[in-house]
Amino acid sequence: MPVPGWIDVRSHVRRSPLAVAMFAAVLVALMAATTAFAVMDKTIRLDIDGHRSTIRTFAGDVAGVLRKANLDLGPHDTVAPDTSAPVRDGSQVIVRRGRPLDLVVDGQPRRVWVTALSVSEALDQLGLADRGAWISASRSLSIPRQGLSLQLRLPQHVTVLVDGRRTSRLTTAPTVQVLHNRQHVRNGHLDHVSVPVARYPTNGLVVSIDRISQRTVTRSIAIPFHTRHVHTSSLYVGDSKISRYGNPGVRLNTYRLTWKNKKLVGQRLVRSRVRSHPVTQIVAVGTKPRPRYTPAADGLNWAALANCESGGNPRQVSSNGTYRGLYQFTMGAWQGVGGSGDPIDASSSEQTYRAQLLYRRSGDGAWPTCGHYLYT
Repeated sequence: MPVPGWIDVRSHVRRSPLAVAMFAAVLVALMAATTAFAVMDKTIRLDIDGHRSTIRTFAGDVAGVLRKANLDLGPHDTVAPDTSAPVRDGSQVIVRRGRPLDLVVDGQPRRVWVTALSVSEALDQLGLADRGAWISASRSLSIPRQGLSLQLRLPQHVTVLVDGRRTSRLTTAPTVQVLHNRQHVRNGHLDHVSVPVARYPTNGLVVSIDRISQRTVTRSIAIPFHTRHVHTSSLYVGDSKISRYGNPGVRLNTYRLTWKNKKLVGQRLVRSRVRSHPVTQIVAVGTKPRPRYTPAADGLNWAALANCESGGNPRQVSSNGTYRGLYQFTMGAWQGVGGSGDPIDASSSEQTYRAQLLYRRSGDGAWPTCGHYLYT
């Protein structure tokens, strides 16, 4: 029953076919919008420097995803896939931030940028993943956003020539000196190394070591003496006599001898001093006029005696040096009859004169073998 005062509109309104069609269209549009909303809403997996998360977005490409995540790419950052690539529900976007590496490779410094998260990954990116290389940090060390300083020494082929041996090896030593230490090569303070020991061992380097040794020696060197002639009237002209024998002095020279690989290559005088001075030899030279000796005509055959004693040679000396001159005087006999110097230096007439004096004193017994020739 209708309520008093109300009007039953159902009894007055009829739905036209057009209204029904419009209502249906609106309903379909609402359903399509709901379906489109559901299709455009995506769940994207983000990997930012290894940190994983998810994000819901209506973005249709990677660039939109990055904007949704408030991620701005720097000039050294990378993203995969590319920013223009489309995304679907469940897509993954990987972002790697650029990190600076201050590298010193084989002694040469340089700065590079990598997106690697560890030292090992960075070396792979740079093509320096030689497992034999020396690295100043652990390969597993993480690289922070602010970067890292890293030293790297790649194996170098170096040849060392020392003590007659040739040794070739791969080395990551930072200097030639460290290489020698590793090879147990001792360098003496005088040894010569062909390259500076602080040099970095580069590929193909040849290092030769010359062993240098030195020692000093002292040698005695004779200093010749001088001869001084002194005139004297106590000797006849032409006669001379050593009144003081000379002696050589001694000089001590000290030399530094240098050997290179056991071969003497140098000698240098480092000190010289006189140990003793030479003594001058003094020779007395006669100035007294020599007398003229005229042997006496005593009727004796002095020529026959001289021929028997010396073969008539006024400078004849016996094999033992005792008997001298024409008449084979001994030095004592010669001086005993007033002779001076050596009989062989006297003239033949003086020797005959002295022999006559000897005969007058001792007779023919002075010549026991040849004395009888005086009477021939």
